[in-house]
Amino acid sequence: MDAYGYDALGSKEWLEGDRLYRLGFQYAAVETLVREYFIGEEPFKGKKAYETEWKGKPKSIVYGRGDVSADAVIVRRPSPTEKTIPWRALLDYLPQPPLPLFVIDLSMKFLHTPEELSKLRLQLSVTLSVMREYLWDAHMSVTGTDEETAKWINEVMGVNKVAIVNARPSEVLWGYDADKVIILRPDASTPLKADDVMTADAFLLGGIVDKIPRPGLSRMLDSLVPWGVPRRIELRGSVIGVPERINRIVEILLKSRYLYDGDVEKAIITTMSKKDRVARAYREIMKYASERKVDRVGGDFYEQLRSWLSLTYDEFLEAARRAHVEVAN
Repeated sequence: MDAYGYDALGSKEWLEGDRLYRLGFQYAAVETLVREYFIGEEPFKGKKAYETEWKGKPKSIVYGRGDVSADAVIVRRPSPTEKTIPWRALLDYLPQPPLPLFVIDLSMKFLHTPEELSKLRLQLSVTLSVMREYLWDAHMSVTGTDEETAKWINEVMGVNKVAIVNARPSEVLWGYDADKVIILRPDASTPLKADDVMTADAFLLGGIVDKIPRPGLSRMLDSLVPWGVPRRIELRGSVIGVPERINRIVEILLKSRYLYDGDVEKAIITTMSKKDRVARAYREIMKYASERKVDRVGGDFYEQLRSWLSLTYDEFLEAARRAHVEVAN
């Protein structure tokens, strides 16, 4: 917009209100890229739905009914009489190749039960939604997929530009010139650090949903990308309570890199679900009670946990009940 002298962007195409108000230009750009829209200098008026500042100047998005004029508008089919910018023009402002790349390998898909496969497909769909809040589809690749699997994935992903390919992760990463590859697996010997997150060209995850535990299965990723560096995501020395779903892991990586300047711990804590927090509180309560040989914890211990775990008191009580440890008033 700045390059073309536009300050207000409208849209004649449908946009989801919540995402527009929350993500603004990120959402508008992704929709333009994925759906191959044009930006045209056509007359348009709407209400101001989003505004931010860029180089000291306000930039806004107008949408719906209103009397605020837009300088340009997102359209599916441009008017032949007006100046237009095709969606491909946006690519000139994006990194090529699209790094960092997030690769999810489905080589072990055949080991899953029908229930696990259903959960896996849902997690892939949610992963794409998370990706679009920070980057866009080109930064995600699903490998080890035959034609049937690709169709199975696209059924829930909808219109997308994710690289869903029947190739090994090494082939894809080599093609993207991804030198520093972080392999995420919970049994890696080294924890993920800020420098890993901030400097990696790519992250490799196994498309595995372990409703039935399969110890060591994720280690096969090391052989798929020999130059990759295995790392585990841990919170204060333990993987307990660290989200395990693929979409949550990707969310942690994205938050850490783009919101928290490499702070993995903060990214984990802001991504944890209630189930994750209770699991971690249970571990901390058991450790506390065991080390002190007590069967009771006080409110001061809750305050200690709450200072870093964002734990509610009800969650603390639930964890204590599971641990069969009494909470003193």
